[in-house]
Amino acid sequence: MYDFSLTNTQDGLEGDGLSPKELAEHKIDLLPWIVSPFKDNTGEDLTLELRHESNNLELFFDLFFIANLSTFTSTHSIVDKNTLVAYIGLFAILWFTWFQITLHDVRFSIDSVYERVCKVIQFVIFVGFAFVGSEFNPGGKEHNNTSFRVLCILLFASRCLFAIQYGIALYFIKTKTKALTLPISLTITSLVLIAGSFYSMVPAFSASSGNGLGIYYVWYIILAVEFGLIIGLSTIWRQLSFKKTHLMERMGLLTLMVIGEGAIGVTKTIAKVMGKTGGLTVEGCGLVICIVLIMVFLWMFYFDNHPSHHYGTIRQQFWAGLHFPLHIGIVGVVEGSQQIALTRQIFKMFTEVEDQIHRICVIQHLDGTALADALTSVVKSMKLEEKLESKDQASLVLSEVIALANQTGICSEANTANLGRLVKFPADFNDIMIDILGAIFQSTGIKLPSGVDPSELARSTFLTVYIYFWGSIFTTMVSFAALFWLTKHKEQRAVFFEHMAIGARIAAALIAAVFGAIAASQTGLYYYIKSPGILPTVAGLFFLVVCADRVGRQISVRRLRREGGNQESEGQGIKMGKVRGGSNGEGGYMRTQSVEYR
Repeated sequence: MYDFSLTNTQDGLEGDGLSPKELAEHKIDLLPWIVSPFKDNTGEDLTLELRHESNNLELFFDLFFIANLSTFTSTHSIVDKNTLVAYIGLFAILWFTWFQITLHDVRFSIDSVYERVCKVIQFVIFVGFAFVGSEFNPGGKEHNNTSFRVLCILLFASRCLFAIQYGIALYFIKTKTKALTLPISLTITSLVLIAGSFYSMVPAFSASSGNGLGIYYVWYIILAVEFGLIIGLSTIWRQLSFKKTHLMERMGLLTLMVIGEGAIGVTKTIAKVMGKTGGLTVEGCGLVICIVLIMVFLWMFYFDNHPSHHYGTIRQQFWAGLHFPLHIGIVGVVEGSQQIALTRQIFKMFTEVEDQIHRICVIQHLDGTALADALTSVVKSMKLEEKLESKDQASLVLSEVIALANQTGICSEANTANLGRLVKFPADFNDIMIDILGAIFQSTGIKLPSGVDPSELARSTFLTVYIYFWGSIFTTMVSFAALFWLTKHKEQRAVFFEHMAIGARIAAALIAAVFGAIAASQTGLYYYIKSPGILPTVAGLFFLVVCADRVGRQISVRRLRREGGNQESEGQGIKMGKVRGGSNGEGGYMRTQSVEYR
């Protein structure tokens, strides 16, 4: 009886003598204090005021999410397992809070003074998340319990606001009907209990509680329970589902912003790869182009196949929830691409230093002051002391140069005659070379925890970045395949394209798993990660998936045209609709062909 439909908002001005359009012409249209989310038309069923597109206030709010993500990414470098888990953890908190706000807005939000006040409060909460993000490292050696207490309070405040917003919706519902009173009441009760759960964690992060890793998991358990409750209630009571809402557009816009956030990182990567020490090189340009191509292909995977039809109420909710692994995977691919490019730059600079020191010591056999001057010249040519991040490490390297040069005969012919085929200099150089690698590592701007040896951390970082990069590709492609499967038509004739597209994404995910397994071999990992081939490999892999989509579309279109022509000639009356697998319309490439039976 009660269903959603699109209606026009009159801003409550019907009895004011002037229509909203006339007021707008005079630029004095009046924003209502509060508007009922329901439209009660005489003689018709009670319907919700649903918008078919996002408004500017929602897009403005999305910017706060992306700003948090960008800030946290720039201040929280992934250097080991703990920092990777912390990154995923804060992203989950941000994403699920944004998601719960969106689930309310697409059903009950109408522009008014009340709605704008709620949005301002949400803006403040997300600004608070930015404060927490700067010190967010649960389980690490460095922890700030004050930030964790603030996070619990912010989560408590956000859920209290959700409860108030659903309470306002309940008030308007009760004035019209009691049919939806129970599910909305259950939603409010759940949010109040969830808010209390978050607030109950505040004492656990007292100054004397130390660093208890176990309590951190409660955040994510509560978020998972909250997600299940809100989605479950809308599944049981279909009147509260997201059918005919602009949820698909909201998820698409956030996906676009998540991909676009990588563009900011690309510009920073260009400055690091082609900065003072790198210069404009063919290899550097190629790596940057590969990063851009990877982002473009991610955009194509999503928006070329974005659903433009209703594919089931329950499946739509699973589709929305699958955007969490998709978004965390996209962030990992985009940010990981930049880290891989920086890793290649680090190894390239380090290899050049190795070659120069090999020439100085093993070929020229310099000693004493001449050796010190030559090594100092090599170190200074990298301009490591000019960068704040590597200034201290560069000073350490220069002091080691003096100590090394004071060793008599270290580069003599007798000391270098028996070096192995792959050994470029005597073992006495090992420590200084490790410290040089650490200095180069720091010069890229990677934020390191205090008290950690950058040389030792560099090696673990390379392994972590490699694994999470390919893991992100695996997660992203599996998510794309799952989204594709969920949104296919129930009575789809062009099944070849569906199967080929899903198969191509699963195959790409399996290939990513194989490349990730290279990390099990330290030798294989070292030679592959120091080569410039990783990013071209990923760009080529994504290109093959795009080609598979194209071929699948073309074959499906030909089959449908042939079947349609044959059946029309037999008088069966099949009318072929617009071919949507290759027409770049307003919504991008449509993924299937519509067939209309008459």
